[in-house]
Amino acid sequence: MRVALVHFLSPLKNANHKGILQKLENAVIKKGYQIDIFNAHTDSSTMRLTGYDYISIIVPSSPLFGAKLPEKFDEVLENCGMLTSKKGCALVVKSGFSSWKTCTKLMAGMEKQGILLDYFDVVENPDHASYVGKKIG
Repeated sequence: MRVALVHFLSPLKNANHKGILQKLENAVIKKGYQIDIFNAHTDSSTMRLTGYDYISIIVPSSPLFGAKLPEKFDEVLENCGMLTSKKGCALVVKSGFSSWKTCTKLMAGMEKQGILLDYFDVVENPDHASYVGKKIG
């Protein structure tokens, strides 16, 4: 199975984000799947997700209050190819009080694009990310 992990994180600025992405990648590879990681901030113009069987999207939570998706979220998903009836999961990196509300908005945004969600979670740290990675796919 080909898995696309699209993230709106900043792994160069935040070591926690980098660790989470590495643990997710390792867990998916251990399952025997092929995974490609896309940074939505830098790869949005060349990202095509039509050839993938499973779409996983991970976003950061708002720092304190309020649940907001990244500004480019809708634009990235609309321009990355046909996503209708693809399986996927919604993941949010915990920071602040509104992580689950952000997860709800992420799920609604993904379902609006036609992605069929089979898993969602709020990732707390890199160790939790290795557990979550086992559920992808």
